[in-house]
Amino acid sequence: MQHLIQWEKKLSNLIEPRIGISRINRYKGGKGSSLEGAIKLSSNESALGPSKIAIEAFNAASSSLSIYPDGNSTKLKNKLCELNNIEASNIICGAGSDEILNLIANAYLQPGDEVIYSEHAFLLYRIITLANDAIPIPAKEIGLKTSIKNIITAVTNRTKIVFIANPNNPTGSYLTRDELLQLRDGLPDEVLLVIDGAYAEYVQEDDYTDGMEMVTNNVNTVMTRTFSKVYGLAALRIGWGYCPIHIIEVLNKIRGPFNLSTASILAGAAALSDQEHVMKSVQFNIEEKKILIEKYKELGVDVIDGVANFILLNFSTMPDLEYEQLKDFLISNKVYLRDIADYGLPHHLRLSIGSKENNIIAFDKIAGFLRK
Repeated sequence: MQHLIQWEKKLSNLIEPRIGISRINRYKGGKGSSLEGAIKLSSNESALGPSKIAIEAFNAASSSLSIYPDGNSTKLKNKLCELNNIEASNIICGAGSDEILNLIANAYLQPGDEVIYSEHAFLLYRIITLANDAIPIPAKEIGLKTSIKNIITAVTNRTKIVFIANPNNPTGSYLTRDELLQLRDGLPDEVLLVIDGAYAEYVQEDDYTDGMEMVTNNVNTVMTRTFSKVYGLAALRIGWGYCPIHIIEVLNKIRGPFNLSTASILAGAAALSDQEHVMKSVQFNIEEKKILIEKYKELGVDVIDGVANFILLNFSTMPDLEYEQLKDFLISNKVYLRDIADYGLPHHLRLSIGSKENNIIAFDKIAGFLRK
């Protein structure tokens, strides 16, 4: 009894987190990682995996495990400069692009500020907004695509940041170069536009831009990228941002001094040097996605293809389908797609373009269920 009284006293004195954190639903990644024999098509990971050169660089890092990594990520930045023709002073590296997005929110959001993003956008934008006691403002999409008009209309004198995933996850839609420029021109100069290009390498459309030239030409525009997708290095958590120098200086003040491991720096730099592997991954995605779209359409499934390395299977157009039973059936067979109900799409499953073998297994299971 005495112990209970002591614990009640301790609980009454618990330190309280920021108010906004109580409104956060914890982010849940794609399932299937820890299960033996699972067909994991839930996290948009690379179908071909990393470059052999990157693996060799990762292994070589084992000889310096007792030494702190280079806090400036010099080798990685130098490769990024070489590949993109940009200056190292405008680059920040992070433990995944999500660390950089978090740093931006931590650096610039005050309680009561507003952050705008599209209706079915990456869940992290809402999380980092609430974590800083700011107000998330989702702008209605049109046809599962970001609406420039609706974002600009949502702007108030409290708007601080606009997050745009381009292409967007989970819809796969994208804004063209002209649309992105229209958005920047329509925002007040003091509003920070953050262009999240996690899937940029997969986009082949001529009217697309990753936003790099917009960062060069504007003082309040940032682009973030990741090595978790086309480069196949999701386990190492490598991201980078291209920013005006005044933003770089701010973010460097609050990031961890050694936020990338030596293995991450070396493997990331090596991955950048193997663009042939990148092209193979992109081409595989193009060809395999085309095959899957046709196969699912033949089943009568409404497919939203997009321009990234995943497709959306829309089951809302199949009124006789027992959707919850389908999800349970797939899980019972260790086939994991991404349930995106938390993105506001309760009858859609996002399917990553995986290996040919895994794609076939997933299709056969879904086809078998539907044909019943």
